[in-house]
Amino acid sequence: MKKRLFFSLIALAYAGCHADGLPVVGIVEQIPILANGSHVTARPTYIFTDEKLAGPAVFSGLQGPGSTLDVVCCYEVKNTTPTSLDTELAKYGKDPLFSSQMKSVKGYRYIYVANPTSDKKLWTPTMKTLAQIAANPEDGSPFSAAVVGARFDKPTIPASFTANGVSMTMQTRSDTKSGRTIYTFTRGGKKVEISEATFAD
Repeated sequence: MKKRLFFSLIALAYAGCHADGLPVVGIVEQIPILANGSHVTARPTYIFTDEKLAGPAVFSGLQGPGSTLDVVCCYEVKNTTPTSLDTELAKYGKDPLFSSQMKSVKGYRYIYVANPTSDKKLWTPTMKTLAQIAANPEDGSPFSAAVVGARFDKPTIPASFTANGVSMTMQTRSDTKSGRTIYTFTRGGKKVEISEATFAD
């Protein structure tokens, strides 16, 4: 059973690669939907990617502005039919934070509905914290992070790392003038930049 799970995770990870073998990158957005501005009624989770997925895939969130990144393991995309911004706004767009944040994401090509992996043994400390928040309908904290179509064996990794055999870097910076957070990925010598509005404190 463990061997089968291992190979399944490898297959999911490689489904999160381009045709040229480079890992798909993007950001994860989890924005709570509030009823009457206070009570959470839903927490949809999306992964915005730079490329279309070849099949169901697993993504690791990467969070941190410095030389070390916290790994948020993991998110799964099972439905490989992309959704659209208009479709999701039709569902949840009455919530002003949801609407403004989703519209703020730039640099992506596809949006997928995602969920934390169902195998809780794989959850890193950050994912466990997010699950505790999600279980509290009074906590309307949003969450976002960079993601890579790969799984890592440690809860923290250097900002320069290897994913599915490809050397990569990921840097996060905040532009206070524009109020945006910018995620810059370099993999195989190619740069991808995806940005979003910075969540208000």
